[in-house]
Amino acid sequence: MLIKFVLALIALVGVVFLYAYIRAPSVLKISRTIQIPAPAEAVFPYLNTPKLMQEWNPFTEGDPSLQIVYSGPAEGIEASYQWEGKKAGAGKATIVEVDPNRRVAMRLDFVRPFRATNFGDYVLTPKEGSTEVTWTINETSSVPRLLSTFINLDQKIGGEFEKGLLKLKGIVASNT
Repeated sequence: MLIKFVLALIALVGVVFLYAYIRAPSVLKISRTIQIPAPAEAVFPYLNTPKLMQEWNPFTEGDPSLQIVYSGPAEGIEASYQWEGKKAGAGKATIVEVDPNRRVAMRLDFVRPFRATNFGDYVLTPKEGSTEVTWTINETSSVPRLLSTFINLDQKIGGEFEKGLLKLKGIVASNT
């Protein structure tokens, strides 16, 4: 009886996994945009400098155990930071491409709670005396893509993007 139960449970887990695998997108793209009433030159340093990113990064808030270590140059290509904390998990973010005042591309290597490598970017577009900032991440690892069939990750992660972009807007506004 126990063997039949275990086999049925394994089969059920297999069916759920297969369902999620078939329904999961090959790339889960999450993106949010905000209008900041400042020129791109005022916004750009907060996207291109890892230490300044931490002033508005919503993913590192509320974790008293969080430790951040910076490496590479202070800004631009190869500038990076590693994080580790109970709430934030562990990983490394590295700037991989820069088009000054237009775009900053990042490589995100997650270690915990699961291993994954994703790519994201910040795109700045001038708009009538302000700058439109778009924050995008392309989730290509299996775990988030599979989870997205059961959980609205666009809403969850996108909500954090919105929170961070609002904070960025406030910081830039107070410094211009």
